[in-house]
Amino acid sequence: MTEWTTTLRPGLPIAFDGEQFTVAEIEGRRILLRQSALAGPPKLRQVDISVLLAHPTTEVLAPAPLETTASAALLSGLAEEEDDELTVKVQHLQEVLTGFRLGDASLAQDGEPRADFAPGQPLLHRYAAKAAELGVGTSTIRRWTAAFRKSGAAGLVVDRPVHSVVERADHRWVDMAEEVLKAYVKASRPVRGLILAEIEERLVKEHGEGTVPLPASTMGYELLRQLSKGTNAFEGSTKAKRSIADAPQGTYGQLRATRPGEYVVLDTNSLDVFAMESLTCRWVRCELTVAMDLYSRCIVGLRLTPVSTKSVDVAGVLYETVRPREAPKDGGEPLPYAGVPSTVVVDVENVVDRDGQLLLPTIATETIILDHGKVYLSNQHQERLREAADFSAALPSQCPDRKAG
Repeated sequence: MTEWTTTLRPGLPIAFDGEQFTVAEIEGRRILLRQSALAGPPKLRQVDISVLLAHPTTEVLAPAPLETTASAALLSGLAEEEDDELTVKVQHLQEVLTGFRLGDASLAQDGEPRADFAPGQPLLHRYAAKAAELGVGTSTIRRWTAAFRKSGAAGLVVDRPVHSVVERADHRWVDMAEEVLKAYVKASRPVRGLILAEIEERLVKEHGEGTVPLPASTMGYELLRQLSKGTNAFEGSTKAKRSIADAPQGTYGQLRATRPGEYVVLDTNSLDVFAMESLTCRWVRCELTVAMDLYSRCIVGLRLTPVSTKSVDVAGVLYETVRPREAPKDGGEPLPYAGVPSTVVVDVENVVDRDGQLLLPTIATETIILDHGKVYLSNQHQERLREAADFSAALPSQCPDRKAG
């Protein structure tokens, strides 16, 4: 059902608590409802506005407004000739309403206001004069004026759906273009001209010569640009193109942590920071692996590694989330513990380990969120992924009648 809004006003019909009412009076937070009874005296009921709006049975009985295209979408979809024609029509209507084509006396042009459209002239006389000038009926001028007063310039535009170039193209051409572009996901970057030629060749082979209308060269390039938007098919790095193609097709959800330790987010990023390698004395780039508690936004583990991050570095970060490092000897603060506020009081005899070192209580991590980086996966998991990929790649060759998915 389409969502829409309406004004809470006297006279608005609503359903509340299993009965039908009409809003009789609004005073501050107090809403006075009159029951819509067929017989007998009307029943009055007073409720708080918050109770009325939050009650699950409350329903506005007024009809939903008709869906219309937004004014910006209508005006932006006009061709240059249509836009010029609309501008002239608006100036004619502004002259009818104000006596000035630009709508204001401060912007008066030479000879304005004309005698038939002077502010003292009756509105019906102005309608008739403008109808005679444009060669249309008086009712047409009145209809234009009413639409202009209600919706501005957009009210003078015929409300038609705004279609993109892809929607206007033949669906068979679009389907074939998507199929050809998908075949180049794992290959090197293609040339647009060759893609258009391959699409035409496949369409002729599948549907016959002249069956599917082909777009002009300029329109074909525009269609490819629209179809490849966000895929790096013709621009950007090839590695990013393959990564985008392998991304999940569903929508990403939003994690909502309700307590410390429920979710720990783990990620690795390359930094614009260089360090000198101690053995070779070469400058190398560093990577930072961070574990963050989603609820408290506290960093509960981190590791700075040269060149690239290894699995052992990730394991070290995970270990820090459950056993943080000790406080530095120079008096610095250690990493915060997820979910331990400063007001917690504990017995000092129970917060040391077997070696007598300080061990504050922590919140056990329930869920860890990470991406598909290889350093986060075990060797056994990576082997299973490779086997699954090899099996999927072998399906089209073993089953000729089955389309590759």
